[in-house]
Amino acid sequence: MCKWGESRDSSFSSKLLSVVLSDRGNQVQLRSMLPDNISASDLREMLAFVAETMVKEEAHLNALDAAIGDGDHGITMRVGFNALKQKVSGLSEGAGIDAVLREAGLAFMGATGGAIGVLLGKMLLAAGGALKEHREIGPAEFRTLMSSMESALVTAGKAKPGDKTILDAVHVANEALAAAAPQQNLLAVLAQASEAARRGAESTAQMLARIGRASRLGDRVLGHPDPGAVSFSMILGAMAEWLEKHPSSTG
Repeated sequence: MCKWGESRDSSFSSKLLSVVLSDRGNQVQLRSMLPDNISASDLREMLAFVAETMVKEEAHLNALDAAIGDGDHGITMRVGFNALKQKVSGLSEGAGIDAVLREAGLAFMGATGGAIGVLLGKMLLAAGGALKEHREIGPAEFRTLMSSMESALVTAGKAKPGDKTILDAVHVANEALAAAAPQQNLLAVLAQASEAARRGAESTAQMLARIGRASRLGDRVLGHPDPGAVSFSMILGAMAEWLEKHPSSTG
């Protein structure tokens, strides 16, 4: 059984961030190869790739959840993302970015039970609402998307940073985006958010749970990361991985 830090996402985002940000000699050439925007069609493909990635992590996520919860987090992710993939793959070519995100959220929420299904669903719905009538997602739109997700999460979940929840990954990702240079392209922005979320998820292992079922376990949760935070870091990592593999995508 792999440890949480050995998941496919944990090393990919940090390696990608190093390539995008540290290889200064090739920065101009790299920028020219990567899209600054993705279309609604690209978004559908990206979300399908994220879904496939999360389904593969079922056993790993169940193992994380077994330490501090019911052990079914991976099952929830599989069920929710399978429904999401089926829904977005069946949308018409004319569906806009807001519709793709809205339908993804409704599909995820409708297929899953428990708090995490509602939270992720509402985050996607909020992202769709924030990008209503937007035809592309670029760095600025991605920041808007992420900010709206955090606002929806805080409203729905009533958690605060440090409570050992998915918010601990979302919040630090938004902090990283706020500090990022405005001229960076979408892949660089995604890579930074992904790496920050990974570190945020890792940090939850040292937190006491302040909310939810895990809060009843006291200091027995120490040493175990929050599965929701890990999942969110994986989602961002898969988004960045898809974009890195599709340099010809255009808005």
